[in-house]
Amino acid sequence: MENMVFGPGNEGREVFWNAQNFQIPLDIFAFIALAIMGFGLYKRWQLWTAMGKPELRTDNRGERIKALLKNGVLQLSVWRDFYPGLMHGLIFFAFFVLIWGAAFDAFQFYTGVHFNGKPYLIMSFIFDLFGLFALIGVLMAIDRRYIKKPDRLGYKGKMDNRPEDAIVLLLILAIMVTGFLIEGLRIASFNYPTFEMWSFVGYLTALTFQGVNVETLKGLHKFMWWFHTFIALSFIAYIPYSRLLHIVTSPVNQFMKTLKPVGTIEPIRDFETAETFGVGKLEEFTWKQIFDSDACTRCGRCQDGCPAYNTGKHLSPKKMIQDIKDHWLERAPLYAAAKKAAGEGGEAAAVPESEKNLINDAAGVAEIWDCTNCMHCMEHCPVFIEHVPKIIDMRRCKVLMEADFAPELQLTYRNMENNSNPWGIGAHLRADWAKELGVKTLAEDPNAEYLFYVGCSGSFDDKGKKISAAFAKILKETGVSFAILGTEEGCCGDSAMRGGNEYLYQALAQYNIEIMNGYGVKKIICTCPHGYNALKKDYPLLGGNYEVYHHSEILADLIAQGKLKLSKPIDGVFTLHDSCFLGRYNKIYQQPRSVLNAVPGMKLVEMEKCLDMSFCCGAGGARMWMEEHGDRINNARTDMAVAVKADKIATACPFCMTMISDGLKDRGKEETMAAMDIAEIVWQAMDVKEAK
Repeated sequence: MENMVFGPGNEGREVFWNAQNFQIPLDIFAFIALAIMGFGLYKRWQLWTAMGKPELRTDNRGERIKALLKNGVLQLSVWRDFYPGLMHGLIFFAFFVLIWGAAFDAFQFYTGVHFNGKPYLIMSFIFDLFGLFALIGVLMAIDRRYIKKPDRLGYKGKMDNRPEDAIVLLLILAIMVTGFLIEGLRIASFNYPTFEMWSFVGYLTALTFQGVNVETLKGLHKFMWWFHTFIALSFIAYIPYSRLLHIVTSPVNQFMKTLKPVGTIEPIRDFETAETFGVGKLEEFTWKQIFDSDACTRCGRCQDGCPAYNTGKHLSPKKMIQDIKDHWLERAPLYAAAKKAAGEGGEAAAVPESEKNLINDAAGVAEIWDCTNCMHCMEHCPVFIEHVPKIIDMRRCKVLMEADFAPELQLTYRNMENNSNPWGIGAHLRADWAKELGVKTLAEDPNAEYLFYVGCSGSFDDKGKKISAAFAKILKETGVSFAILGTEEGCCGDSAMRGGNEYLYQALAQYNIEIMNGYGVKKIICTCPHGYNALKKDYPLLGGNYEVYHHSEILADLIAQGKLKLSKPIDGVFTLHDSCFLGRYNKIYQQPRSVLNAVPGMKLVEMEKCLDMSFCCGAGGARMWMEEHGDRINNARTDMAVAVKADKIATACPFCMTMISDGLKDRGKEETMAAMDIAEIVWQAMDVKEAK
């Protein structure tokens, strides 16, 4: 493809109009374009550094550079969604290659040294090929945004098309088209030399100029060359002032991605001295949390799989981030001006309070409480924006600073404070489920290899107690050394933490940690993914360091080792619901499936949304304890199981089983379908007299 300068091939190296006579104006125009771009980036830098708490993301540089190469250069995070990934990849890789074409042309232009022979022919073919890729990519983008109009590019049926979107696409389209026209005009003016067939797109373009005299071709080539150059330089100058800025912000955000375990929430560490808790003002976010909003490309992948958005709730992760960005663009210039006025080392003057409240007016109160913490948004964001921690920070403000949260959560928190469980059932009944099973406590058997951390659902909920009993029987039958804490066990606190009540969470967690550390606990098994995730990832931040396993991992290992044999056939069609806190949070997808595949007679089918695309049951992020208005998330998930004509829905989370069981009732399917935990299924499949 013809690039920004010129270049016939091995023949006719003399240019039919002397482009070098225009070197000075070209240099001036290029300097102006670069200056405009540089000024825009400088002004944006001032906004980026104007506000927010300090947060460095420069540790583990090797790992960060690796992430940048994988996702910024190879575009792996973009390719996960094929069609838009292909569209973006065609444009990105084309520009990456064509930049080298421009560099080669510039080298020829300024040095007079030309590429000849095979190198020229190969480069001609490659540049034309990638120019064609870019043209196809931008046409795909235009078709998608202005013809197909997928919902993810808008909000609740209304497209979010902005003038800059059209300008960017038209600029790229114009650069590609004029590049091929220049090449075609040159080839036609030299009477179609055969070697130029390597520039196959340019050659085909040249054929459209047959019969045009050479002088006209020269004039058209000169005009088109300058027009192409002007568009290309305009493109460069426009970068900081449009969505093209993601050329800068995306790789920066990919480099600064969190390297902490997925879903880790940084605890509040200064309860005794802090004047505020959580985030109620934009200024209380960290610098990186604010930068996230400017890195957002509005691709809509987060919104596309959000269970709240897809069931008609207020929350759109994309819109929330964009609303925070709009609020930042209103506030940041004031902070930047104050910082500039203070000078180097000076103390910036106080900026007046905003009339617009971050939560109430920007992000949205309903929005932050709609979130189930399912992690789909963060899992599928190609530039690694961190939505969930922001939501939890804003919830903390609402709970700890304003005491403004749902009445049903008030009851839940009170129950957790008084009886260490959300139901408010007497704590002295926590071990009643195990009374007839001969399960020992750590007080009775302090040398047990594993602590079976039962959790609140497994101790108090009727369905959860059946799961606990089935799993305990399996462990006893297979000879696994384990014990429980009994009445010494407390709530893990996950719902309190993710519901914004950090103070209550830490009290609950520190109690458990003190008990566990007192017994010297090393290994823990959980049947609830919420407790599993909290003990595995959040407790270490408070001094509780353990090897934590989910019961699906233990069951899969016992089967693989031949210690757990399943010989009773269970006929029927089963489908597995992937728990968010098990799957996206901890990448446990195959273990539950390997357990179910070991059950004789069972046919396992997948729902439309499974594995990392799984649809949330609606119980995460403390939503288990809140009323849900409008279409229910659990009903939407249940419909997916009904669609594959499953007899049973296998789960590996007591919350999920409760939500899906409720969904089956709402859909009138409780007589023909049922939800079962994998531990219950395994116990039924064991050749044990007691198993039913």
